[in-house]
Amino acid sequence: MKTIEELELLKQDLIKQLPQDMLNIMESSLSDMLSKKLDNHALQHGDIAPNFSLISTENQPVNLYKLLENKPVVISFFRGSWCPFCVKELEHFEKNLKLIQQEKNMHFIAISPQKSEISAQLKKEKSLSINILSDVENQVANKFGLVFTLPENVRELYKCLGAYLPDFNGDDSYKLPIPATYLIGQDKKIHFAYVNVDYMERADISALINSLD
Repeated sequence: MKTIEELELLKQDLIKQLPQDMLNIMESSLSDMLSKKLDNHALQHGDIAPNFSLISTENQPVNLYKLLENKPVVISFFRGSWCPFCVKELEHFEKNLKLIQQEKNMHFIAISPQKSEISAQLKKEKSLSINILSDVENQVANKFGLVFTLPENVRELYKCLGAYLPDFNGDDSYKLPIPATYLIGQDKKIHFAYVNVDYMERADISALINSLD
């Protein structure tokens, strides 16, 4: 099953489970974010990817340009383990990790503003082997033009659903990255970019892995 199909099923389950007033807040917020075109400043195909160094859940430093010395790098920016759409996407990447890393000879890293120990817990609970990096205060996501501030009414909604972001991210800024997937070539240019303010939609794996062919 493709990512888009799995996410659509997840969306339908969400509609069935949540009260209508919560669904109304989510729909209104998403519509507002789309109208503001929050992705206007995001890096796109052809741009040069900025270098960065972040720490993994295994407490190891990871530097983008260092990785690019031997192969391209796939980067997935996700909101956090509290987001079911992000988790579903990570699980899909996990299923295709052999294809990405071995057959296509690419590195894969996922980046989130949440605390490293929470990402480590996610990896354990979902049996993920993917490399997850902690982007404290969204510093790297900001370089990619992905950061936005969550509206106050949605903050309360997420809290009611068990996602109190200050606990997850270690700060009370309520800043999050727009979910995005990039493929960075060894020339440091972005060869594939999928940035979508609608967090219920994500990149199709097949489009990603074929972008360097």
